[in-house]
Amino acid sequence: MVWSSRVFASSRITIVPTFSRNVGRRKTVDRKWHEAPASVSRTNRAFPIVRHESTMHAMQRVLEILLGLKRGFLGHEGDLSLQFNPRWPGQSLVGPVTWNVLLAGLALWLVIHVYRREGRSRIARLVMGTIRLSLLAMILVLLNRPIITLTESRTEPSVLAVMIDDSLSMGIPDVQIGEKSLPRSRLDSALALLGPGGNGLLRALADRHQVRLYRFDQDAFPLASISNAANPAPLAPVTATGAATQIPSSLLTVLNDLQGQRLAGVVLLTDGRDTPEGTSVEALKAIKAFGTRVFAIAVGGQKPPINLELQSFTVQDSAFKGDIINVKAVIRGTGFEADHPVKVSLRDQKTGALLPGPDGKLAEATATLHGDAPITVEVPLLAVAVGTLDLQAEVLKEPGEIDDADNRKTAQVAVLDAKINVLYVDGYPRWEYRYLKNQMIRDKTVEISCLLTSADATFAQEGDRPITRFPENMTELMDYDVVLFGDVEARQFSDRQLQLISEFVSKKGGGFGMVSGPKFSPSAYKNTPIEAVLPVSITRSAPDENVNIIAGFRPIITRLGAESSIFRFFSDRQRNEKFLKDEIPPIFWYARGVSVKPGVGESLADHPGESGPDGRSAPILVLGRFGAGRTLFSAIDDSWRWRFYTGESIFDTYWVQQLRYLARSRKLGQRKVVFTASRASYDLGEQVRLSLRILDAQLIGQLPEQIRVEMKDDGGQTLRVETLYRQDGSQDAYMASFTADKIGHFAVILPAIASGLDMISLPLEVQVPRLELSRPEVDRASLRRLAAETEGVMLEYADAGQLPNLIPSAARVVPIYTTEPLWNAPLAMALFVLLVTAEWVLRKVHGMI
Repeated sequence: MVWSSRVFASSRITIVPTFSRNVGRRKTVDRKWHEAPASVSRTNRAFPIVRHESTMHAMQRVLEILLGLKRGFLGHEGDLSLQFNPRWPGQSLVGPVTWNVLLAGLALWLVIHVYRREGRSRIARLVMGTIRLSLLAMILVLLNRPIITLTESRTEPSVLAVMIDDSLSMGIPDVQIGEKSLPRSRLDSALALLGPGGNGLLRALADRHQVRLYRFDQDAFPLASISNAANPAPLAPVTATGAATQIPSSLLTVLNDLQGQRLAGVVLLTDGRDTPEGTSVEALKAIKAFGTRVFAIAVGGQKPPINLELQSFTVQDSAFKGDIINVKAVIRGTGFEADHPVKVSLRDQKTGALLPGPDGKLAEATATLHGDAPITVEVPLLAVAVGTLDLQAEVLKEPGEIDDADNRKTAQVAVLDAKINVLYVDGYPRWEYRYLKNQMIRDKTVEISCLLTSADATFAQEGDRPITRFPENMTELMDYDVVLFGDVEARQFSDRQLQLISEFVSKKGGGFGMVSGPKFSPSAYKNTPIEAVLPVSITRSAPDENVNIIAGFRPIITRLGAESSIFRFFSDRQRNEKFLKDEIPPIFWYARGVSVKPGVGESLADHPGESGPDGRSAPILVLGRFGAGRTLFSAIDDSWRWRFYTGESIFDTYWVQQLRYLARSRKLGQRKVVFTASRASYDLGEQVRLSLRILDAQLIGQLPEQIRVEMKDDGGQTLRVETLYRQDGSQDAYMASFTADKIGHFAVILPAIASGLDMISLPLEVQVPRLELSRPEVDRASLRRLAAETEGVMLEYADAGQLPNLIPSAARVVPIYTTEPLWNAPLAMALFVLLVTAEWVLRKVHGMI
């Protein structure tokens, strides 16, 4: 315990600090020196000050030694006090005062008793008694354990964090400062509040607080620390390039960084556009746990900015010359009035020219926005020239739009030679065979060879290239792109011929299709090599030639079928959907007992009411893949009715598009290699994946294990070199991946890796993730909620000048106590010895010993 004794007159002593006295004295002497005559030398004038300070320091050090204090103890600025800390037996019961009074009385009685009986002069007895009493008094003081305490004051400053949002949305120019001035970006406006040319907000805050500046997007990063309000340091450059804003995580970073300091609050200069949107309950709890108020300044206009974004567009990777390619674009608009029209066009990225659409029109379309909900626009494109088409979809920029970098996207489409070689084998001249054969013979893009197995030896087989037998080796089979089986008996082929078809599809990229019939297909091909090739399971199928069917049905087109060109009979989507639903002639027969192979086939059309063995809707048309090639299964044999009742266009579109699907892998294989990226456009920081597929078997053995490619910018400068590595277990596949670390449009160059092959240039776009601009309006509701939850305030940009008055200083003066004991000081020992010695000498002189 600390006890200030009431026995002594000076139980607490306050001393003016030596340092303060020295400073005051020096100022006085300096003033006299400046008033001295000019004849006095500078050295002479300064000498009294130096000598005085040296004397004071020497005296101070001597006193520290006598009192047993550490060097410099008396030189600290603060208050000195003398206190006592006695430890008497039973002190908690009787108190220290009782002990002191008792001992003081005992000492006084002892002195009086001793010197009262001494036979010497009264003066001698009084002097020696006084010395004895002083000695006992000093012992009593030392027994009360005197300590000297230095009380210093330390001010803990008020700290204020200011966080500046530098995400992409802060680049939107929608802050109007004056009526005649041009709008400034949100970030420039935020910096203007703090910069030297602003309204003095930073100066006013730094008058009361130590300001810690941070920038933030997904996390917070320190910018500067400002404690000099008169001359704040200039801010480091800040640009609005952050991919996304995450206010809660950034706030928690700052609060953790400043934990333990006197934090007056956190100021947010932001538009509140959080991505992902909103502050979770858990994040709010974590922020509130710090007990720090958040003051949000909403930077941005009152109205939502105008912006159009081409969120995505899909297009098939390959098509045949003359095909109509249906391009789907997903567009989102913000800040527009209801039913605002937008225009989408397709261009050749290399030339910038508009591409042609069907019916002599341009490849462009107009759609209507419905609020800020995404809309899908379909733009038909006519494939004109064979080769690689660098396709660019573009949304026409609107006046006042905040950003048009997100109005365009690119993709590559391989336009293939439309001439397809087809081998069509059927068992007997059924109606499906007759109509299909005649239509393919008339179609100039198809070269067909027909083989009717039920015909006698003298029958002249039909087609553009008549044949007399089925190919017996791979060389003969490679003359075709597609092999099509009708309702033909499996025993018409040898095992070797059926195995050839399997290899033709899986290894050579050929196409195989089966058109079902009631007699043989597909049930006759169970346990043959063809069963594995088909995209459907046929284990439950059976011949079905005696079924009497009265009611017809119209197939239900699946989502994949609606996106496919096989069922696209009219350019207008609504007209096409109505035709498929209500007008297409009904079908009266289909192959029962088949189901789609999971992971292999995809159904484009299903039966409207019946199910297959797997419990799902019975498939009518199924597309699939087998190895390098493509496969097809048609469960109907009366599509000829579409030709009979509707004319040539519907029937021709239906079958030509199926044949082109089957021939696509084979046609691509004629290019020998396919070099692609997983996407045409990447966000900054994403992984770019490149793949090289070798389609020429002879070329596989000539290539090394590694192939180098170069990535070049628009100026042709090489930015990086990557290596394609051959994949384990696959001799024809190479892969490479790297991080998209630069923004812009680039080209990945694959050199001519073998004779006869040209260099391939693959376009690549890397952009800043634009989630921030999908909802560019200021999120005032979120900022208001955050401020209210932390007992702070949200202010509009124009009211930011009120901020200094809303944030009181959190500074606090903290006393620091330093104590040193005096009962073991050298001065105490010296006084004790001096008093004892003085009494002994006097007693000796007076003959009292």
